[in-house]
Amino acid sequence: MTPKLWQIFVTGIWLLTGSVTGVSADTPSIRIVTQSFAPLQWDNDGKPDGYVTQYIAEVIGRVKETVPLEAASVEFMPWKRAMLTARSVPNVLLFSLSRTQEREDQFLWLGEVSPYGQYFYQLRTKPDVAADTVADLKGTGLRIGVQDGGNLHAYLQRTGLEASGQLMPITDYRQGIEMLYLGRIDLLPLTGFLAEASACRQGYDGALLRPVVFIEDLAKPLWAVFSRGTDPMIVEAFRSEMAALKDSGYLEEQMRIHRDNWQSRACGG
Repeated sequence: MTPKLWQIFVTGIWLLTGSVTGVSADTPSIRIVTQSFAPLQWDNDGKPDGYVTQYIAEVIGRVKETVPLEAASVEFMPWKRAMLTARSVPNVLLFSLSRTQEREDQFLWLGEVSPYGQYFYQLRTKPDVAADTVADLKGTGLRIGVQDGGNLHAYLQRTGLEASGQLMPITDYRQGIEMLYLGRIDLLPLTGFLAEASACRQGYDGALLRPVVFIEDLAKPLWAVFSRGTDPMIVEAFRSEMAALKDSGYLEEQMRIHRDNWQSRACGG
């Protein structure tokens, strides 16, 4: 299916799941927040797209067959704001989130939505970085782009890289890619299976990216969560439908389709 048709299809799903026809004023409503991170979830010209977006939309549709529920469309916002919203307001659905010890009691964990593993990348036009681990980067003077307030930022703070003055705050990976290709940073963390297409999407040559260090300690699946205080009936309904849909192979198929589409539209493959 072409990317355009997928956009129309996903939009239709969200219109269907967001419909309030036939529900009462007392029907609980959930708010959905995330950061744009293609092809998992992204704002495609004002419309939600991506394989996690599609998966969650299908889950909502199934939940609404048995549980009265209203669900607004996805709100895309900076990651720190999305996290703050999900930490402070009940009935907020957030994805895609790494599950860490620090976050364990902050959210209600629903299910895995995507594999996740990052490398630090450099440009092939630059001298090779002699490092095998994240610890090897300390003291090299290399400027490392990192999203402010994210899980990786906290991890790098613990390794002492921030104290060395090597961390350069970025808003998101798109800003980081621009800074890397313009020579303003030396290393950028990117998801392995998305790195080349992400660079191509911004008009850069993705083939110039070279993986340097795998961030092994953070290679964990991403999850969907509800904020604390969300109705337990809604939480359990989501957990059940997410598990059933994943077992059916639906999520895996969406991942394949959206990754292929993203690579093709980004790099012309």
